[in-house]
Amino acid sequence: MERLQVALLGHGEAGRALAAGLGPRVRLRVYDPAYPPGGAAGGLAVGLVGSNAEAVCGAEVVIAVTAGADSLAACAESVPHLRPGALYADLSTAAPRDKREIAALVEAAGAVAVGGAIMAPVPLRGLATPILASGAGAQRFAAFGRAHGMDVTPIGGDPGDAAARKLLRSVLVKGLSALAIEARAAAEAAGLAEWFWEHLVETVTSADERFVRRLLEGAGQHAVRRVHEMDAATRMLEELRVPPTMTAATAATLRRVAETGLPPLPRGDRSPEPETISPGSTPGP
Repeated sequence: MERLQVALLGHGEAGRALAAGLGPRVRLRVYDPAYPPGGAAGGLAVGLVGSNAEAVCGAEVVIAVTAGADSLAACAESVPHLRPGALYADLSTAAPRDKREIAALVEAAGAVAVGGAIMAPVPLRGLATPILASGAGAQRFAAFGRAHGMDVTPIGGDPGDAAARKLLRSVLVKGLSALAIEARAAAEAAGLAEWFWEHLVETVTSADERFVRRLLEGAGQHAVRRVHEMDAATRMLEELRVPPTMTAATAATLRRVAETGLPPLPRGDRSPEPETISPGSTPGP
């Protein structure tokens, strides 16, 4: 059976990992304006070509892993070259509204759109990296993925639905990263780096649903007191000459909670029974 013709737009970190996995399985053409055509790039032998048109023309599947800021431009450049019925899967970190606009451009050209979201670092898992797919072509892209070693979960719905899940995860995970960085810097400045590191690891590893509920419900019950606490923390970081960006933002969020209340929490608790919780767990504040 003849292998599918696939275009990959973007040859950054994610693009190189996907190219390495897909290259032996499909007829692959890769385009990235930052890389010259032909031969190897980044140590990987892939079918680099010199233009979007050369990559996209004749492709049955187009996978875009550009930067989110470049996703609309890459799609607009691709549209004149898409074959009817081709699958265009945008896996960039673009916002849901951009994903919907991309889908409209693709569908107007007679092709089928997929709004995708890569849910873990691609270099760690390569083709096996979990991907969510939404929009009209989600099921078809999932079938393509299964046939070629990819882990694609179709969720249906709007082309922006997968991106919304990705970006909500980013608000949480990247926000936690930023908080940990800011607190770590303050701990270093205060001479408490070793203690803080152990406390951070213990706090993160003790988390379960009950912990998360305590974290949020406690914020609702004690918002006013915690605003004062975070104002004090902000002043401490300023004295330590550590920019209190996240700490001040926490105080602002808690002020809103004091005024408007918490967002609704789901009913029930799916945490393990108490005897299954690891020893040494600490309750949430």
